[in-house]
Amino acid sequence: DIQQKYLTLQLQVLAKAAELPLFLHNRNVGADLHDVLMQNKDCWKKGGVIHSFDDTIALASQFLESGFYIGLNGCSLRTEDNLKTIAQLPLDRLLLETDCPYCDVRKTHAGYSHIKTIFDSKAEKKFVMGHPVKNRQEPCHIVQVGEIVAGVQEKSMEQVADTIYQNSLDLFGWHADDAIE
Repeated sequence: DIQQKYLTLQLQVLAKAAELPLFLHNRNVGADLHDVLMQNKDCWKKGGVIHSFDDTIALASQFLESGFYIGLNGCSLRTEDNLKTIAQLPLDRLLLETDCPYCDVRKTHAGYSHIKTIFDSKAEKKFVMGHPVKNRQEPCHIVQVGEIVAGVQEKSMEQVADTIYQNSLDLFGWHADDAIE
C-alpha cells in the first residue's frame, strides 16, 4: 500500500510535470503496477519501460496495449515460463537491460542455453582491466540477454540488435541521425 501511495504521488507530481517516458520496475508485483498506472493515466503520456519484466504474457500484453515497452534482463530469463512469455512478445516492443551489477544470467537459468558469448571473468570483487568480475552483471553482458532473446524468438542476433536499437530511439523520440556514430 505504501509503495502504491508514493508511486501515485510520483506519477501525479513528477511524471506529469516532466512529460518523459517512465522507467518502472516490475518484478514480483503482478498487476498492481498496471492498475496504478491506469488509475493515473492522465499523468503520463509517453509510455516508458516496464523494467526487469518477469511476469505473464497476459500482463505484458496489458502493458504493451498501454504504450509501454518491456525491458528484459537476466532476472527476466530465469524460468521456462519466462522464456515462453518472451517467445510471444513482439520484438519491436522490447528493450534489453543488464541491471548492473545485479540480474546476471546464471548457468541455472533456463535462458543460459542460448548464450554464445562467454566472458573470462576474474575473482569475485577483484577488478582486472578487460575482464568482468565474477557473479557481477556488467554492461558487456547485454549481448547475452540479446542472444537469449534471439534464441527464444528464433531470430538472428543482428535482427534483435537492430530492432532493439530502433526501439530505444523510438522510445526517447530520437532519430538515427541524432545518435552518436
